[in-house]
Amino acid sequence: MISSLLRRLGNLAAVAIGLSAHGYACGPYQPIIPTPKFFTSNWDGLLSRDFNKQENLVLWQRLVSDKVPLRDIEQVVYKAGWEEISELSLDVTYGRMDGRTDNLFYVYMLNTHDLEIANFLTTAKGLEELRAEMNSPWYYPASKEFSDKATNFQDIIDRCDAYQGSRLKDRYALQTVRALFASHQYDKCVEYFGKAFRCFPDNNLFKRMAMGYVAGCWTRLGDVDKANEYFAKSGDFYSLKTANPVDFMAKRNPDNPELMSYIQSCADDSAKFCALKPTAEAVLRDTKAKNRGDWNFALAYMYGEFQADYRKASQHIQRALQQRFSSDDLRDHARAYRMKVDAENGNLSPLLSELKWMESKIDMTSPDANDWNRMMQNIVYSNLIPDLWNKGDHTTAILLCGYADNLLCTRQYQDALNLDYTWGGTYPTLEDMRRSDRFLNMQDYRSLSFQLMGGLSSARLIEVKQSIDHANGLLAHLKKYARTDADYLNELIGTLALREGNYARATQYLATVSDCYQQTLNIYKAGYLKRNPFCDYPLGWTKKVFMNPEDRTARQWLQEPQHKYTFAKRMLELQHKMQSGATADERGLARLKFAIGRYNSFETCWALTQYWRGGYVGLFEPTLDYWDYIKGYEDIPCGYKKVAGQEEAERVYNNEVKAAFAMIQSAEVKAEAEYLLGNLVTIIKHYGNTAVAQRVKTTCDGWKEWL
Repeated sequence: MISSLLRRLGNLAAVAIGLSAHGYACGPYQPIIPTPKFFTSNWDGLLSRDFNKQENLVLWQRLVSDKVPLRDIEQVVYKAGWEEISELSLDVTYGRMDGRTDNLFYVYMLNTHDLEIANFLTTAKGLEELRAEMNSPWYYPASKEFSDKATNFQDIIDRCDAYQGSRLKDRYALQTVRALFASHQYDKCVEYFGKAFRCFPDNNLFKRMAMGYVAGCWTRLGDVDKANEYFAKSGDFYSLKTANPVDFMAKRNPDNPELMSYIQSCADDSAKFCALKPTAEAVLRDTKAKNRGDWNFALAYMYGEFQADYRKASQHIQRALQQRFSSDDLRDHARAYRMKVDAENGNLSPLLSELKWMESKIDMTSPDANDWNRMMQNIVYSNLIPDLWNKGDHTTAILLCGYADNLLCTRQYQDALNLDYTWGGTYPTLEDMRRSDRFLNMQDYRSLSFQLMGGLSSARLIEVKQSIDHANGLLAHLKKYARTDADYLNELIGTLALREGNYARATQYLATVSDCYQQTLNIYKAGYLKRNPFCDYPLGWTKKVFMNPEDRTARQWLQEPQHKYTFAKRMLELQHKMQSGATADERGLARLKFAIGRYNSFETCWALTQYWRGGYVGLFEPTLDYWDYIKGYEDIPCGYKKVAGQEEAERVYNNEVKAAFAMIQSAEVKAEAEYLLGNLVTIIKHYGNTAVAQRVKTTCDGWKEWL
């Protein structure tokens, strides 16, 4: 009978666990797997004018001095107006510093008396101002007397033609093209371009920029085909007027950054991105493309992300990383994507070195630190953990989870506290910070690693704990960031044992957990452990203060923080009495208390077996509502399993209560049993002469309201 009872109550435990997602939300709020872009770079979304600007700034820096910051060059070349530049030209002419010492480009021109650059900038700014005036709806042409400021586009053209030097020849030629285009002299513009830029290579920035104006000329002259050719050569992808602009540009200018920027912007659109496959393959067959790594990365991403063909994805990503990329940033993203592909192919041999490399990208001085952390978490959560878990490698999966959960916040606090003398000026460890009031310990119980551990049996988690204690290599590195202290793991093992009804194991592990640690738990601080688990809590019961320590009470049923440990010990004692009690009354009452305690530990006193009881539906909720849609997580019992509902739990409980009452013989013990169930009416009406009835009458002022 006893073994049957324990089996039934074990089933009750499984039933009650499934109820945890139907209560009121009390947190913690659940994390979501980050979904960063991998086929991307700091070029993503940029236009040709953005690329031209960056290249132009670098060319100016080469022309003057690498000691002049790009931001100072940008201020002069792109932000200063004609009046400011004109004044600068006068300063250079007459050697006046005039206090302009904050901008090193100004300082350079003043100290070198570089009137050649000053005059060019004056001419270029004059053209910009004249174009802005003509584009204004309030512009009215008027005759003006000659001055240093250009009065019409022919003034600009004449000034550019008057330049006889070679240092700024290409820059002046571009200004002439712009002036001819702005003055609607399209035929002359095309003709001038052919002569002026004949001696410059096609990769010359100012020739490419001039090609854009020539393309505009051909558009206005009605020749769309020629316009498209010049737009392609100039790198202006978005101005192409053709059925397949990607293919058109790739055949003529496969290394064009604006084209690759556009392709990166399509990385979230499977239809658009997969449609690029023939173009990418054609580019790689041709020898014209220099940035072949970009295109092989695109194919690797397409095969991996949209076709789940990780064998082909691996082939292309390996080739890509042996080739040239358009930017170091895109190469770094390709390397990160190789980590995803390796994880899907089960290749973990380079994982430690690759994680260390990615850690170097998660630098608190870098504006991209959070993006790289999101990429690392995506690889760990989406690609590594499901395979490891389903293979039974729970230790590596849990430590990887803890690593991904905590790396960024650990770096943040290490960076903030590195110079603090709280630890004698030494570099703080994770455990140092956990003991500090300045460490916000928010990741421990809302993290995926904690919930994965919560999905294991207590026996399996003990094995994981033992493996962690002897970790080396990869696991030893992960352990630096994952939480693995004894209190944390032993408290969880004990709680899992309470869920399973293994009270001997629960007692063993909970006895080792310090009072100080238990007092840090939210379920303790919020008072969820105050309720007495050995009394039933029927609807309508008013919680009065009774003297009997078994009574329901709004105060703590224990004064010390060892609620779980004491509960486990009491349940062990009740199990013993159920089997070896001297009388049927003793065995029956023990059975009743055991049934109440077991049921309450998942319901009213749920904090004994759970860490939250939430109705919030999120990716990592106990019910796993959304996990069915996440590849690889269908079979992971993260935290709690979906099992039968509340009706079954109540049916088992009610049957146990009936069986316990059937064992009890004396009226006094029956009254005590009814008291535990809160049935005051039954006690007064049927057991009025018992000591329990007398206690109700003398300690509950409102007992008559129950009659």
